Amino acid sequence: MPPSLEQLGSARLLRIEPQGPALDANALRDLVGDALGRQAEWIAIPVQRLSPDFFELRSGMAGQWLQMLVNYRLRFAVLGDVSGYRAQSESLDAWITECNRGQNGCFVADWDALLARLSASASVG
Repeated sequence: MPPSLEQLGSARLLRIEPQGPALDANALRDLVGDALGRQAEWIAIPVQRLSPDFFELRSGMAGQWLQMLVNYRLRFAVLGDVSGYRAQSESLDAWITECNRGQNGCFVADWDALLARLSASASVG
């Protein structure tokens, strides 16, 4: 199922469906192109769609993809439980914590948590 475009206030989100194959580095790059083509500001990806390499910081996959997002002024949200990955790596845990403090990306429990976060940040700004 192709990604859908969702509107939340003034924010446009490219929402990836939970069903489907794991997204490797090439697929994540393609999502950036899709988001830009659809004028989305956010890409929301269910955790189960991310390759395990994404959570292995040594692979560089997450870093390269996130740098691309920053370059194109896109934001990301990973939806789902990442506690298992966090428990296996202190550096990953610290990185996720830092992402959640910033404005460019976040790791949230589900779609409703993302909507609440975006609504809260929109009312502050």
